[in-house]
Amino acid sequence: MTDALSAASARPGSTGSAGWLRLDTPQGAIFWLILLGGLLRLALAWALGYGNGESYYVATARFWALSYFDQPPLFLWLTHAMIGLGDAELWLRLPYVLMFGVSTWLMYRLGAVLFGAWAGVWAALLLNLSAVFFLSVGSWVQPDGPLFLFLLAAAYCTARVVVPEPETLSPGAAWGWWLAAGICFGLALLSKYHAVLIMAGLLLFLLTTPGRRRWLAHPAPWIAVVVAFAIFSPVLIWNAENQWVSFLFQSGRSSGGRFRFDWLGQNIGGQAIWLLPWIWLPMIWVFVVGLRRGPKDLRGWFLVSLAIIPIVLFTAVASWAKVGAHFHWQAPGYLMLFPLLGAATARWLEGGSRPARIWLKASAIATVVVLVVLGSHAATGWMRALPYLDREKDPTLEGLDWTDLRAAAQERGWFDRPGLFVVGTQWHQAGKIDVQLGDRLPVLCLCEDPRNLAFGWNQMDFAGHDAVIVGQDEFLKRFDERWRPYFASVEPQPDIIVHRGGRAELTLHVYTARGFKAPWPLPLPPNAPWEAAK
Repeated sequence: MTDALSAASARPGSTGSAGWLRLDTPQGAIFWLILLGGLLRLALAWALGYGNGESYYVATARFWALSYFDQPPLFLWLTHAMIGLGDAELWLRLPYVLMFGVSTWLMYRLGAVLFGAWAGVWAALLLNLSAVFFLSVGSWVQPDGPLFLFLLAAAYCTARVVVPEPETLSPGAAWGWWLAAGICFGLALLSKYHAVLIMAGLLLFLLTTPGRRRWLAHPAPWIAVVVAFAIFSPVLIWNAENQWVSFLFQSGRSSGGRFRFDWLGQNIGGQAIWLLPWIWLPMIWVFVVGLRRGPKDLRGWFLVSLAIIPIVLFTAVASWAKVGAHFHWQAPGYLMLFPLLGAATARWLEGGSRPARIWLKASAIATVVVLVVLGSHAATGWMRALPYLDREKDPTLEGLDWTDLRAAAQERGWFDRPGLFVVGTQWHQAGKIDVQLGDRLPVLCLCEDPRNLAFGWNQMDFAGHDAVIVGQDEFLKRFDERWRPYFASVEPQPDIIVHRGGRAELTLHVYTARGFKAPWPLPLPPNAPWEAAK
């Protein structure tokens, strides 16, 4: 496919209106990219289990709220609505697969407006060849799907108004594009807090670009900001009612100690792996070139300005704060660089660059191989037969659904016991449990870091009830001190073994706990978190 596209993009006249089904036209190339990419993401969405974060978000989404502890509400509202119609994994992931198809089209349109149709095609293709975007953003239940869709829509709207010379725009067009951008930025803010950094990048562009500062004296951009924060207002209202806990939590994640070169190196390496090195390296190259050219390259500087703050900020934070494997925090910035890389690719191919053709073809093959190999292993565990694979360090185990737990619950009669509830002892463990049992039994997270799950069920409704406590060794430490005192009696039950591909992978310890002495002390504001559910 990449050979055909690269040849087509280099031929004069290949960008004409030759039909949206032909691969040698930009319209046809995008049509097939969206169709084939969507089918592959649907297959992966069906084959792979929920990751830790997805399970936690599904558990959170069972409860509707104005906003939530660690994320704005838009994607959780969507998931809540989908749960109301069914809770199959493919069903809940379907909106995210469809949203990424729209994001692919928006990437094409943004690249086309800035650099030409084939530059837009390459930007969209490269977006789909990056693992974090194609797989994680493109199909998983998490805030990044709607975030990136609305960020691309906002970037497209602002490009239509800030890239042309201001005097060439009619007043109606200027107001229309700015208000559309405000709506899109508002929906992006309602998806994830990262959107404010892209808005700051737009301000940076306006401040540093001659001839564009005049927009700061025009009322339309400021009315757009008001519109954006009006859409974002449910988050502000919820936080005001809950001691600003969400903002405190997110800002607290950037605190740390002394500078650590090893943490910085690990984070940069993680970014490269998430994007895939064959995409990340040329992207960094065009980013650096864009920085060097500065405002004299208007279109390139527009993208670099939007991208720079999240990339630099979160990479810097990783040098002193223990952010773990959150290598995707820079992704909104990288998203804005794909049109720049697409434009460079178009130039290389139009110039007849053989290395560019080889790189593009090899990137497509390598990405598909990585997705197939890791995806098939995540689904079946076939690589466990390889002697050098350390099972305890296998990251794909996070995507293992605990289906054996549901079968055991049915066999042990949990669903038939009135008033029974289930206790998870860590936030993502409770999520894994909820995915299997949450449609039949209440699942409470009684732990020191319950996050959104502290604001779901009202603990006092379960005072005196019996429970089943489920967890792995790592999350049952100090059991006698932390959980046993809150029940009249606790008895161990037979373990539940979770399998993958016929192999035993995880051991879940199970306890029957009678007579819940509510409330279990939760660490989050308000002082009595269970009151938030009233």
